[in-house]
Amino acid sequence: MSSYTFGNALQHYFLSRFRRHSALRQQRIEKLKTFSDAENYVKSVREKIKKSLTLPTEKIDLAPEITDKVSFPGFVMEKVLFKSRPGFTISGNVYLPPDADGRKLPAVLWLCGHSHNGKGSRMYQRFCRSLAMRGFAVLIVDPIGQGERKQFSPELAPTQQHTIMGKQLHLVGEDLFSWRIFDAIRSMDYLLSRNDVDPARVAVCGESGGGTLTTWMAAVEERACCFVPSSAVTTWLHNVENEVAVDIEQVPPGAAARGLDFADFLIAAAPKPMLLLGGERDFFDPRGFREIKDELKKIYTLLGHPEYPDYMMGEDHHGIYQPLREKGYEFLCHLMGVPNTQKEEGEVPVSTEEELAASPGGDVHNLPGEKYFYEYAAEKVQQLRNKRRKLAPEALRIRLEKLLGIKQPAAPPHYRMLPCRHFLADGASLNYNRFGLETEPGEVMCILNRLDQEEFFYSFEKIQGTTILYIPHADAADELQLRKPAPDDALYAIDCRGVGECTSNACDLNPANGRYHYYGASYHFPSLHMLWGEDMSAKRVYDILSALKLIAPVSSTGKVILEAKGHGCIDALLAALFSQQVAELRLEDLPRNWEDIAKGPCASPEDSSFAVLPRNILSVTDIPELITAVHESGVHIKIK
Repeated sequence: MSSYTFGNALQHYFLSRFRRHSALRQQRIEKLKTFSDAENYVKSVREKIKKSLTLPTEKIDLAPEITDKVSFPGFVMEKVLFKSRPGFTISGNVYLPPDADGRKLPAVLWLCGHSHNGKGSRMYQRFCRSLAMRGFAVLIVDPIGQGERKQFSPELAPTQQHTIMGKQLHLVGEDLFSWRIFDAIRSMDYLLSRNDVDPARVAVCGESGGGTLTTWMAAVEERACCFVPSSAVTTWLHNVENEVAVDIEQVPPGAAARGLDFADFLIAAAPKPMLLLGGERDFFDPRGFREIKDELKKIYTLLGHPEYPDYMMGEDHHGIYQPLREKGYEFLCHLMGVPNTQKEEGEVPVSTEEELAASPGGDVHNLPGEKYFYEYAAEKVQQLRNKRRKLAPEALRIRLEKLLGIKQPAAPPHYRMLPCRHFLADGASLNYNRFGLETEPGEVMCILNRLDQEEFFYSFEKIQGTTILYIPHADAADELQLRKPAPDDALYAIDCRGVGECTSNACDLNPANGRYHYYGASYHFPSLHMLWGEDMSAKRVYDILSALKLIAPVSSTGKVILEAKGHGCIDALLAALFSQQVAELRLEDLPRNWEDIAKGPCASPEDSSFAVLPRNILSVTDIPELITAVHESGVHIKIK
């Protein structure tokens, strides 16, 4: 029923924010004039990056196993398994020259992008096998959720699998960003444990999602001698401008709030050699590639290495195509002191996924003791439940304020009086009197509606009856239809940011994908809040608290009844805990708990909307406990 009048509000808000962020960061880069300036900047970004990570403090035994060895013309392939965490096995292939003869070989850790078959991608096989044919040892591993390590239905794309896992980790205070980095660190551990690898000559390379992971590794992996990220390098601002939703493991929690941008994870590796690979037609904006290349060139030049980063911009779209692969061979051979006698790639055999499999039946879950990801999540949920203690309402408010950053508005928000909307159906009619609430400075982030059969309201006047504020699941006008208030009552409805009239029209405009598509706005904007160390649910609660500042003082009792449906129930519960202006809660289709989402094998995209999954919430409370606390604070609750 709604037209998305303010559907661009979130996009405009974040665009303005990232432009300010980029401008301030650029000023810092421009001030770097000396070797000492550059060195101090590199040290500072390394320290900031550490604060974005939640890595395990201990490592288990790798328990490596070579399950098979196959000879090909020009190289040998080993099928390997090793442990990253208890119950989590990494599957991979090691490619070697056939005549290694006990020599210490230069080596490459190859990190895959989001290929459904992981290491089985033909593009990746060609790169790895070509390097082995030139004298390298190359380890390529399956990312979690791909290849032999699929965690959910094989029908789910790797990006979908990662989104599910990322949401589950989000609820228990962890993140897939750190999980993927730790897997890569353990892969480096395995590579360096091999007797045939020269530890002084190990590179990290990757494409697409693997190119991003290579970038993260550049910031944390001191044992690598160089880095080659491909099809991933661009600025966060360009992604926001172009409405490109990135995968959940590509969102370092709080990194933007620390002043970081994508380039800083590469700068953290300076002055180690680096090759950047990109494509003119890549959806990762090539303008951002060039900006980052120029930034790195300045830093490296100040540090005495103007030859880096080396780079190549290919003519193709997203992917590491043959010209980029050949540039990679040239760079790595030159750096590692290996003759590159064959400049062109040449013929490279590729294998099927089954022929590459290191585990029984091509699935690591056929191994004894192997766990699915959601089993780990269930264990974490249980640990947090065992540690939680019942909190009195005030104590819970204090904990949630610190955890989620929920803030009380200091004063009623500035509002705009918007044109009234008039709905007709079956001879009945209703006016929606609309107010645009500026709950971010200068930005209308939510719409407050007042419903009435005949009257037009342009101010907030004292009423004699009851005041009700409706908080929708998805769209206030659609859910309330032509509901009329009782005589003397005031019936309001609020479309918070990302809901109803404020539903974003950014990211994915294909109607077939629906509101909760895993790359859609219901994921994208919460992920941007995560980049700033914030929580979307806290922002929506702030919208409601701001509306209460306007309407509660003119209520006959000074208090308001909150009605809510579906996801709106989460917002309403949190708002009721933080406001003294709520007399009653009426909740319909209330989600049962967050635990089921965190530990289940696969919650539906709608049930697990990122906007109502507060980070680390299960360390403090769950929905049933939240209901108890709100009730104990004096709010009457009705649930149907």
